[in-house]
Amino acid sequence: MSLLLQRIGWQELEGLQARKHKAGRPAHDLSRGQLLVAIIFHYSVTWAGTLAEHLFWLTGIPMSEGTLSERRQALPFVVFDELLRRLLRPLALASAPAFYRGWRLVAIDGVRFSLPNTVSVNQQCPKGGNQKGRAAFAKLQCSALVELLMHNPLAARLGWNGESEWKLAQGLLEHLPANCLLLADRLYGCGAFLLAAWQRLQERQGHFLVRVKQGLKIVRQIKRLKDGSRLVEIKALDPQDHHQVAATLQVREIQATLQRKGYPTVRLRLWTSLLDAQQAPARELIQLYITRWEQELYFRELKSELGVNDLLQSQTPETAAQEVAAMIIGSSLIAEERSRLKPGEELSHRISFLKVWEILEPLWLTLLLGADILSDTQKQ
Repeated sequence: MSLLLQRIGWQELEGLQARKHKAGRPAHDLSRGQLLVAIIFHYSVTWAGTLAEHLFWLTGIPMSEGTLSERRQALPFVVFDELLRRLLRPLALASAPAFYRGWRLVAIDGVRFSLPNTVSVNQQCPKGGNQKGRAAFAKLQCSALVELLMHNPLAARLGWNGESEWKLAQGLLEHLPANCLLLADRLYGCGAFLLAAWQRLQERQGHFLVRVKQGLKIVRQIKRLKDGSRLVEIKALDPQDHHQVAATLQVREIQATLQRKGYPTVRLRLWTSLLDAQQAPARELIQLYITRWEQELYFRELKSELGVNDLLQSQTPETAAQEVAAMIIGSSLIAEERSRLKPGEELSHRISFLKVWEILEPLWLTLLLGADILSDTQKQ
């Protein structure tokens, strides 16, 4: 709670979208700020207990689960959307490996969560399917812009009405930080996305490094460079008419074959706006692209808070989106605390945050139960 209030003042938190919601306002003393703090806390920690129990522990306000559920449903998701915009930010104390030649490493990717089969979800959310039939659960799509290695979210977009990862990711480009190097997988490896991203990156003195499909065609080759890469011209199709070319863009293409004992060979094709082979050698960029896997690890950390699968707890699409947004905000607070351990230094080894958490959790309980018994020296 204190970490949250360091980023946003209590009055600002209370005043977020203070207009009345169509579902009305249940009659009780719980303020909007208290409700937001309780939701973020509940979905950011692994402590046992219901949301009502956590709310009482934080605020001292007794409330039934039914009343609390009504209040959550009366809370429009636009409040959490605004919270994500105000709270998520780059880390000031990011470690040296989180940068490449002065550019902050960031990545865009998406993840999907399963929604429970409640009446509200089934009425509002379409289920996908394939040749084997319909999916068992409707999905909530999340696209996130993440600061790599630090596992720090910079922006997120959520959709439960069939929005694609591609569509949601378009809204993340405005949140690209200054002097960043954007990494992305093959979904984003096309002229249309790179043209939109490049327009934003140029304003912020940033660059991109994106994987593309092997069969994707180029307009022409401009020049072959000494490190084996080549300058090429690519086309960006008009999103409204895929038969029309909206613009062309010059990029540097890097191809490599990755081999690892016991695993199949992987062919890698990258496009980057770093055109100078001396400033950014091809071998370095190939090794750098592999760090994009850190975003997958970040999503795994989020889902680990849900237990053995990715099924969300909330009963409506809007409250499920609240659940995911709260976890993302909590992960941002954790990332900033973690960055203070060795600010700006080279990481000599990796430590599992979740394993450390599991080991230390009994200690917090011991200190809580022994607060009136242990001396200050014993507590230290």
